[in-house]
Amino acid sequence: MKKYYWLMTVLLILGLALSACGSNEPINNQNVMVEEPEANAEESMPEPMEEEPAVYELSALDEAYAIFLADMEKYNTIGLEALNTAMAEAPPFILDVRAASEAEEKGHIEGSILIPLRELAQNLAYLPSFDTPIVSYCGSGWRCTIASTALEAMGWEDVTCLKGGSFGGWVEAGYAVVEGLQPEAEILNAVEADLAMVAYWDEVLMAIPDGYGGITAEALNTEIAENADLIVIDARRADEVATKGFIDAANWMQIPLESFIELKADWPADLDAPIVINCGSGHRSTQAMTIMMSYGYTNVRSLKSGFGGWAAGGFPTAYDAPDLTGAIDIFLDDMEGYNTIGLDALNAALAEEPPFLLDVRAASEAEEKGHIPGAILIPLRDLAKNLAYLPSFDTSIVTYCGSGWRCTIASVALEALGWEDVKCLKGSSFGGWAAAGYEVAEGVPAEGELLNAAKPYGGMVELWDETLTNVPDGYGGITADALNTTLAENADLILIDVRKDSELTDNGVIEAENWMHIPLEAFADSIEEWPADKDAPIVVYCGSGHRSTLAMTILWSYGYTNVTSLKGGFGGWASEGFPVLEYVAMP
Repeated sequence: MKKYYWLMTVLLILGLALSACGSNEPINNQNVMVEEPEANAEESMPEPMEEEPAVYELSALDEAYAIFLADMEKYNTIGLEALNTAMAEAPPFILDVRAASEAEEKGHIEGSILIPLRELAQNLAYLPSFDTPIVSYCGSGWRCTIASTALEAMGWEDVTCLKGGSFGGWVEAGYAVVEGLQPEAEILNAVEADLAMVAYWDEVLMAIPDGYGGITAEALNTEIAENADLIVIDARRADEVATKGFIDAANWMQIPLESFIELKADWPADLDAPIVINCGSGHRSTQAMTIMMSYGYTNVRSLKSGFGGWAAGGFPTAYDAPDLTGAIDIFLDDMEGYNTIGLDALNAALAEEPPFLLDVRAASEAEEKGHIPGAILIPLRDLAKNLAYLPSFDTSIVTYCGSGWRCTIASVALEALGWEDVKCLKGSSFGGWAAAGYEVAEGVPAEGELLNAAKPYGGMVELWDETLTNVPDGYGGITADALNTTLAENADLILIDVRKDSELTDNGVIEAENWMHIPLEAFADSIEEWPADKDAPIVVYCGSGHRSTLAMTILWSYGYTNVTSLKGGFGGWASEGFPVLEYVAMP
């Protein structure tokens, strides 16, 4: 293309010179002052002036990309079925950016024209007007992403790339294919493109490396280990990073594609720095890679298959630390009736506005004893692995188990994960439900429907999966007899009373050397009062065992390893005649 422009310049100069030789008139006689030569001055011909080629300003590139990113729909992609439908109704202009050898061997989509990617800027005369819809395709969807990004930057307003495996997917889906190479395209000359811009993009596209800038997960994993200077840029949205995590790399940074130009100041300063960009599947990162290449970055690549492929391959991922304290604080502030529901209330709700019913027992229990009609079954330790089966965050959920212990643990986890209205069935939970004569369906509940209705923060999911998976046998319960023995034998045992002040004054407290009072309502606000040693033996108690199990679960989630909750609470302890002290409030 550059040769073409220099050839035109030379021809223009020659044409002007010939015109001057063939006429006694001046070449340009409009407002031109012509100096008469001084007498006896030696005649000389002026040196020919070589016109400098126009320079493409990067500010124009900024503006073009800002428009491109603001106008994106579905990241400028079109699916196989959608293209097939469009071809029958309102055919777009179809651009094949593969090599000619590929088209000759594998065929092409009917009506398409062929311009190999690296030659695109040299052949813009074959393209339609700026406002004509264009669909670009290639072998797998990679090159057409680069092409569509380049064309949008050059002024075309509606360029999409064929996804679903591009031409390979088109063939596999059984859509019509024409054998061999496309016929020669028609020269349209439909646009007047900025020549400096065209020359600039010709240089960018011609410099695209072999492999078109793609890097596999395996290769990236090796580079992260071997190259401390490697920069990994995540082009996904914040919500995607939060829910799914990110690539564990020392020099990781997030620049969402939607804000890529707006955040250009955050780009690496060194144009030669080694950079790999990732997104979810590889499309957005290839758009971002193309953008950075056009600004002069020389060593930028895009991760094939994106973060999805990286995570599926088992390569290292990470999350920002979740705000567990904030989540627990909200949970405790919003509690009503300590987030419980009674048997009669649930039965009435099922007849009027049924909540989502979650059974957290083992499958063997449900198989033996039946279940509440309409429930789905997710055993407690598997709960965080199966959140996709749960409804939206604002849907009312009622959890139940055998006696009310496990559903209490589950309710804390779900509230911390973002669900807003989770109650646990009390009155001895399913055992009480069956004993009261309410409806019971036989066997295990039917398999739940995959809803994907909520997207909890991935770091929180990881934290709670670890917490719930490691719930001990017995689910952290300790009997009054066992506690009495432990108090006598273990001087290091810490007893935490989570009841209200009034309950302590009215009923007394359990006699223990290492006794402390942290009301459940203030539990998250009193972290500095918690035992410093996370391996310390701790027993939490309340009035009946429910609040202490909430507190025990909270402590587990913070990494405490040896926490139990008193079954039957203070009421059970006192009724069995174990030592009780009168509580005297501090003045």
